[in-house]
Amino acid sequence: MAFIADNSVIIPWFSRNQATPYTDRLYKRLEKDDLMVPSVWPYEFANALAVLERRKIVSRTLVDEVVARAARLVTRIDAPPAAPSLLLSLARRHGLSAYDAAYLELAQRLATPLATRDSPLAAAAKRLDLLVD
Repeated sequence: MAFIADNSVIIPWFSRNQATPYTDRLYKRLEKDDLMVPSVWPYEFANALAVLERRKIVSRTLVDEVVARAARLVTRIDAPPAAPSLLLSLARRHGLSAYDAAYLELAQRLATPLATRDSPLAAAAKRLDLLVD
C-alpha cells in the first residue's frame, strides 16, 4: 500500500537526531509500500538539507549521499502541481501553509494515507481520515 510523507517524516530517516518511533516505523514500511510526494517536495527537501548543512548539523558529503538515497526511496513525485486556487482553498480551510496543503491535496485526490509530524497538517489529515497512525 502506498503512503504520502512530508519532510517532517523523511528528514529524520537521514538525520537520526530527529528520528522518533513514528518515523522509524514509517521507514520500515518502505520495504513493502510505495512512497509518494507532491511536486513541491524536491524544493522543500533540498531546502531542509541546505539548512542542515549550513548549520553544520550534517556535512556536505552526507547531504550529497542523502539526496542520492532519497531519490531511490521516493517512488512517485506527483506532477503537474495542484492548482494554486485549490491549494489556497485547502490552506485557508485547514490553517495550513500552501506547501502543506499540497500534501493534503495529494492525499485527498489519491485517497492515500498521509504521514506527517507537523501538527496542523496532521490535524487536517486526521479530520479527513487520511492520517497514518
